Amino acid sequence: MPYSVRIEDSKCNFSACHFLFDHNKCSRLHGHNYHVSLEISGQLSEEFFVVDFFDLKTLLLKITDTLDHHILLPEKSPHIKISNLKNGQIRVDMQDKYFSFPKSDCVFLPLQATTAELLSKYIYDKIKEKYLDYVVLVEVSESQSSVAKYGET
Repeated sequence: MPYSVRIEDSKCNFSACHFLFDHNKCSRLHGHNYHVSLEISGQLSEEFFVVDFFDLKTLLLKITDTLDHHILLPEKSPHIKISNLKNGQIRVDMQDKYFSFPKSDCVFLPLQATTAELLSKYIYDKIKEKYLDYVVLVEVSESQSSVAKYGET
């Protein structure tokens, strides 16, 4: 497919908190200013677009807004246990420690971990729901030099 468009907009980035199981440094609660970019390839429409930039950016913004300023929790992790507590709190148990958070501050993701790699696939899956007939590539970076990608090439 010879045509593609790319979205790299600071409005589509998000800041979030997470932790990783059994990692030397990243098992501690910490956060990132995630940068998200998206490339989509396909045939030109009758209006000579691959896709409308506005529509694509609106969808990406909707996805990243749900993650922004939240604690990202991997619901499918075999290594952590998430329990509901009273008064809108949750408890997250992991190895020899636990966290307690307001449930409203958390986003529960259908992932095994909240790595940049799995976050890029999560965003890819959401984009692909609408753009089935296109080639999609999503990049999620935790820093300028640390980028994870998921998609078709």
